[in-house]
Amino acid sequence: MIDGLIDRFTTPRLDALRITLAHFAEIHRLHSDPLVMKTLSADGNVMSEEAARKHLQRCSDHWDQHGFGLWVFRGKADGQFIGRGGLMTYQIDGKHVVGLAYAVMSDHWNQGFATEIAWTSLRFGFEQLGLSEIASWTLPVNLVSRRVMEKRGFRYEKDIEFA
Repeated sequence: MIDGLIDRFTTPRLDALRITLAHFAEIHRLHSDPLVMKTLSADGNVMSEEAARKHLQRCSDHWDQHGFGLWVFRGKADGQFIGRGGLMTYQIDGKHVVGLAYAVMSDHWNQGFATEIAWTSLRFGFEQLGLSEIASWTLPVNLVSRRVMEKRGFRYEKDIEFA
């Protein structure tokens, strides 16, 4: 665990706050959006309330265990929930990796928020955490997310089975 990390910050258009259990309503709304879930889940199914609570608990626990994790992002101008993003540890091909994660409410798509969240999360990982490598992945059909990754400097390496 790394001490003294950033629980809250701003970007040019967003306010970010460390994700906690208090963000359940927003996270459940995000994961209840069928359009969003088509980009996050191979089966495209929305998350049940129970699954969303478990996911949020894992995200909260991740901060306690690793000293970093996901943030909730809101618009600076109106405080409206935009999405969530940040860095999480995952097990991929038998190795622990730090992965970039982001999801934006579908009514805020095509406004550059995913790119802004990704950029800020990557800067945090490299500059604050001193990471030498951050991974990212998406569903093969999610070309928009793949484009966000490419804009941030990622390149296709290989197919993986994530879940």
